[in-house]
Amino acid sequence: MKRLFVCTLLALAVVGYAKANQSTFEETNQCSEDIDCQGDFICKNGLCDLPEPQQSLVAKPTVTTQIAPPAPPGVAYEPLPVSAERAGPFTTQTQGTGTALNYQTRAGVVNVMEAIVEEAEYTGYVAIEKAYTFGPSRYVVAVSTGEGGNACPASTYVFSFDAKVERVDGKREVAGCSELVEVVVEGNRLTVKKEGGGTVVFNGVVE
Repeated sequence: MKRLFVCTLLALAVVGYAKANQSTFEETNQCSEDIDCQGDFICKNGLCDLPEPQQSLVAKPTVTTQIAPPAPPGVAYEPLPVSAERAGPFTTQTQGTGTALNYQTRAGVVNVMEAIVEEAEYTGYVAIEKAYTFGPSRYVVAVSTGEGGNACPASTYVFSFDAKVERVDGKREVAGCSELVEVVVEGNRLTVKKEGGGTVVFNGVVE
């Protein structure tokens, strides 16, 4: 009986001590703002308490950046002086029923018109309309020809010439029969126009 009484007293003493500690904790744990609390504790409802764990950040959607088209190169078309018989390294020469458009290569003179029309010997006249350089080794030339007196007063071609390999690397006929040829240059873009439409050349290469 005495042992039971002692145990009861001990239990009451522990409970009383715990309540006293709880009361002391609440008194020392009171706050009015976060600065009143120690460490990482924050002031919540007048008492210092641990902050709530932060939620994981929601991944932001990936923004796809559109790549702008490449800017035109620093090289631009430069016009060459054109006369009745010459434009830069190109010269015209009458040959029987046709006219040659000559270029002096390392191997000798070549008639460029052979790479432009099917029957260079029957071109009739060949007139250099416009000629341009594009960089140190490229030429773009517009020429008109009678092509043996066909239905059109003039057939016009624009071709590109690579001076490094000394050959025509692209050609195109400009739509229309008019003898009036217009050329518009905008940086790395060259447009040859007649009444039938325009032929556009980029970066000195006729494709």
